[in-house]
Amino acid sequence: MMHENDLEFVTEVDGKVIPPPSAKPTNNVLANMKAGGVAGGSSLNNSSGNNASGYTPGSSLPLGASFNQSAHPTACLFHILFKGIAFTVYMLGSRAMEGIMVTVICILLLAADFWVVKNITGRLLVGLRWWNKVDPVTGQTSWIFESASPTSPDGTNSTTNSFDSKFFWTILYVTPILWALCFMSAILWLRFNCFVTLAIALVLSFSNVYGYYKCSADQRAKLNDMFNAGAEMGMRAMIRNNVFGRLGGMFSGGNTQQQGAAPQVHPGTFS
Repeated sequence: MMHENDLEFVTEVDGKVIPPPSAKPTNNVLANMKAGGVAGGSSLNNSSGNNASGYTPGSSLPLGASFNQSAHPTACLFHILFKGIAFTVYMLGSRAMEGIMVTVICILLLAADFWVVKNITGRLLVGLRWWNKVDPVTGQTSWIFESASPTSPDGTNSTTNSFDSKFFWTILYVTPILWALCFMSAILWLRFNCFVTLAIALVLSFSNVYGYYKCSADQRAKLNDMFNAGAEMGMRAMIRNNVFGRLGGMFSGGNTQQQGAAPQVHPGTFS
């Protein structure tokens, strides 16, 4: 009898466990969690699609996120690579190498940077190019400054990228300023052995600045506007401070003193 009761007890327990009453609520909770996860993922995808330039987990540094906006990241890298190496060798190489070795390495790096900027990065990043042509008959050299068409035949911008353009012009203008500061520092500290390297760096960097300035009508217009704005601000400051009135008062006051001054007679000088 005990054996049969045990069998009946087991069958009753199995019958109760097979259709558990809490199965449906558990499935509902899991289904709600899955649905919420899918909805959250879709909302995240939509938000990331709406803000493509925002932070993403794959780019830990802002610089990496910025280079994602470039149409030619390799050209951007080489636009600054040789400049950075040459500047680093100039600043730190004199402590580890002889002066003549630093000069030779810097000149080679500056020449490579000049060639890359003149022939590759300017054409890819901003659609500009400058070069010279020698007439085989007369032997005269003519300088040619070219700029690509800003729009394609269908009306879309096909040559320049906003990030590439800002990166190119910023590095191009900052480079001669840094070398000019180094040149002034060498003059103050009487480092005559650095004059050759700095002179070549200034000539090559200013050559690229002048060449691309002549190519770009937009840069010429911006610089003209900058100079005009600076002159206008200077004139307003001078008028506000009444500089012309003070100068005029100084000159007129000096003339009045000279005209109104009477000769002084010393009685003791005459008998």
